[in-house]
Parts: sequence; structure tokens; C-alpha cells
Amino acid sequence: MVEQTISLENEIKKFLVDLLIQENNIDVAQLKLDSHLKDLDIDSFGFLEIIFSIEHQYNISFPKNFDHIKTLQDVINVTHDLVLTKNISV
Repeated sequence: MVEQTISLENEIKKFLVDLLIQENNIDVAQLKLDSHLKDLDIDSFGFLEIIFSIEHQYNISFPKNFDHIKTLQDVINVTHDLVLTKNISV
């Protein structure tokens, strides 16, 4: 189970990094897990596009309140938890 959880987290991380590089033209050197989204020039519209892409990829729904999501690691953690919750309830 731990291996599966690590694998899922790595998959989500790779998806997010690839998305940011391709869609937002962010240099891979800038991408650190503790990078704040605002520091990467991701505005609220850009953030919503990222969320929509993640929701589509993993067939999940993000919470309506995004205030606690500030860093790339936050996005990964929330996505990971939502995917796990979805898989448990299936």
C-alpha cells in the first residue's frame, strides 16, 4: 500500500510538472515542490485551468475553497487525497 501511495504521488507530480511546462511555459528549473503558485506567475485563471486539467485526468472534483492551496506540493497533496478517496469509495 505504501508503494502504491508513493507511485500515485509520483504520477501526480509528473502530470503536474508536465502540465506546467507545456501549458504555462514554466522553466523546469523553477519548479520546486515548495514553489508558490504566485511566484510561478500562475494567476487565478491559470490555477483554475490547472485544476480543471487535474480533475479531467483523474476524474475527481476539487473542493470549492482553494485558499489552503498555495504551493505545488499543496496541489499534489490535495490531488493525491482526492484520488485515494475516490478509489476507496469505488
